[in-house]
Amino acid sequence: MKLVDNHGRTDVVIAAGGLGTRREKWSRYLPKEFYPVRGIPGIVHVLDEIARMGRVRAAMVHHPYYERFILAWASRALIDSQEYARAAERPLPRGPRWPDLDLRFTAQRGPYSDITSVLNADAMLGHPHELYVAYADNLYPEDAPLLRLRDADGGTSVIARPYNRVEAPSRGVIVCDRGLMVDLVEKPDESTARGLEREHGPDALVLLEGRARTDRSFLDFLWSYRPDHAMEPKLSLALSVYARTHPVRVCPVSSPVTDLGAPAP
Repeated sequence: MKLVDNHGRTDVVIAAGGLGTRREKWSRYLPKEFYPVRGIPGIVHVLDEIARMGRVRAAMVHHPYYERFILAWASRALIDSQEYARAAERPLPRGPRWPDLDLRFTAQRGPYSDITSVLNADAMLGHPHELYVAYADNLYPEDAPLLRLRDADGGTSVIARPYNRVEAPSRGVIVCDRGLMVDLVEKPDESTARGLEREHGPDALVLLEGRARTDRSFLDFLWSYRPDHAMEPKLSLALSVYARTHPVRVCPVSSPVTDLGAPAP
């Protein structure tokens, strides 16, 4: 593959390929990423986090079901604030909210999975030497996980929060050794979680979160990755396989997570 020279620019995929089926009472009307959090759509919080990285080229990969919504309205609303100001007959804003963010949109093409979103963005952005991954339905109001990944040592790395058994059934549980991923168990039930605690000790366990930094080596691996037929093709499981032969660093954060895909209480 021919790699692009990003000239100091950061490349990011915003993985927004889900249908929000756990929010099914309203998700057929509105993508879960646009659900309001603290007064503004969740996706705006994600873009605010991404924009803190400086010059960024981002590909938002959305589910094909929402394509007309994204192309006809959402892309304009996110990129062109002046159009709204003119329509509302209000003073024009001084400039775009994210002047250094080149935001692009594409419908997910291929098997439904977060791996497909990453590969779609990798192709759309010309196979950059590294690609940050931001899950659009995970927000971290008290931290900046993408900046933590950028400031860590190079290579493929993931964000993780402290382990607790209550959250384990809804997250990937990483087994760590000296800051590296040794193994990962996806959404373990209580019995499996207790077994991990007995085998490795709770201090060696953390919860995988919705941010990652992937280098070209991992992205090339992902293009050829073929999971077991019994396994869902999830990025977390691909990282677990890759970690058997390559270092995958684990960067801790302590911020709580707002999960826009979680069922309403």
